[in-house]
Amino acid sequence: MRKTCVVTVDLVDVWKEPGRKKLARTLAWGDEVVITAESASQLEVETVFFDEQPDGSILPVKVKGYIEPRASLRRKATDLVKPKAQNDVLKVNFVDVQQGDGSVIEAPDGTVILVDGGDNQLFARYLAGRFRGTSLAKPQPIDCILVTHGDADHFAGLPEILASETNTEPRKRLFIKPKRIYHNGIVKRPGTVNGAKVKDVEMLGPTKVVDGTTFLTGLETNLLDVADDQLNEPFRTWKSTLATYHQRSPLSFRRLEFGDKAAFRFFNTDAMTIEVLGPLTTTVAGKPALPFLGDPPKGPRLGHESLNVDDDGFKGHSASHTINGHSVVFKLNYGGFSYLFAGDLNDQASRYLTREHNAGRVNLRSEVFKVPHHGSADFSGAMFQAVSPVVSVVSSGDENARKEYIHPRATLMGALGKWSRVPEPLIFVTELVAFFNAEGYSKLANPKTAKQKARGEFFGFSRTAFGLVKTRTDGRRLFVYTDSGNVAQKEGYAYELDSSGVPVPSPVVRA
Repeated sequence: MRKTCVVTVDLVDVWKEPGRKKLARTLAWGDEVVITAESASQLEVETVFFDEQPDGSILPVKVKGYIEPRASLRRKATDLVKPKAQNDVLKVNFVDVQQGDGSVIEAPDGTVILVDGGDNQLFARYLAGRFRGTSLAKPQPIDCILVTHGDADHFAGLPEILASETNTEPRKRLFIKPKRIYHNGIVKRPGTVNGAKVKDVEMLGPTKVVDGTTFLTGLETNLLDVADDQLNEPFRTWKSTLATYHQRSPLSFRRLEFGDKAAFRFFNTDAMTIEVLGPLTTTVAGKPALPFLGDPPKGPRLGHESLNVDDDGFKGHSASHTINGHSVVFKLNYGGFSYLFAGDLNDQASRYLTREHNAGRVNLRSEVFKVPHHGSADFSGAMFQAVSPVVSVVSSGDENARKEYIHPRATLMGALGKWSRVPEPLIFVTELVAFFNAEGYSKLANPKTAKQKARGEFFGFSRTAFGLVKTRTDGRRLFVYTDSGNVAQKEGYAYELDSSGVPVPSPVVRA
């Protein structure tokens, strides 16, 4: 006997020995498992355990395991799974990529969308563990890579996927076959030309001034058509990566904007849809254009907006605020539950979008909120109030002085709690759901630079659990959980819709 099934309850423990002995791992609702033998009291499964090696590394090992529901659950073992063909669970995982964003959307039919990818190898390393056993001849299909905007902490880690193909350790290799590349159309130019610093207003391509407002008019669709000298270093690397994938299998490029109803036809079903809510473009000289945004007013913030009640407080031309504020924003709807992905939206851009919500042209209200800009203080409380989330996820990780932004800010965390629609909102921070062991004092084994040679002893830690906020829903129920360094310990919460369609807490079921 051998059949592939998916788990039907929130959490299912897998044991190394019959009789619920030696817990090996825990599977979650919607996870796949291969059944090799079954009875009313026990499922024999083929699965992967993660065993610690003598050198401290944790490697996946494919072995036999056992699922036996606890007696108090009063369910047959066969009730804990159903055929893969009947899967109706949407999986959305938010990955700890340190300072950056990286998320994975997996539809019940296996469609995969990558949203951003951080700026280091962490996203690629996670994906290699998630999609094991790929090769150049058998790559993992990726239906869409969506880069919300062109800051390196959102996409410079994606070329690491291609680089992983030559990793000396097979478990760290990942071969993918992307089909679509979606983005907001803004390309960053080099920061200096002939040794001179480029002005902010010239860093994002051609512009046009209309009635005193500066607009970006040089929005791009196919990055492969942009000359290398018009790209900064992260964009050149990304272009080279895309060229390699395009040579293997043609890519489809698309610039997203508010109201694009065709972009996600490959994903949408009667029950599950993706709406594009941003960026909000304007037609200038017959072309789609985006207004240049300014710097926010100086703090301290007062109330749920800022020192200014109108938009006059945003001064100048800020390339960073412009590229962040025009992030791709999208809403994923599945039955009675919605996810809002907000990229790196800032206060000024969020106000534009909130006005659209207040005018009834969009609906920002969502149960799960990917919080904008890693928890920056440059946010709109009015937008948070419109979203009124039940679950909020902040993707942040200030891992060194160069990237120390004090994310997430206390003001933002407070605003998320205040504007939630439930008495006890869930607010996750990706860097806080990663777990580590204290290893003690050690030295670098092979120091290469003078600084490394002079480093001496330092106190080290090893990662015992990847930072992941994992969500599951079938449109009627929502389950959110995280792992920990203790294989037996999970943090999990469940919600179901009441008769009025309102999410209410539900007991977590663990078999």
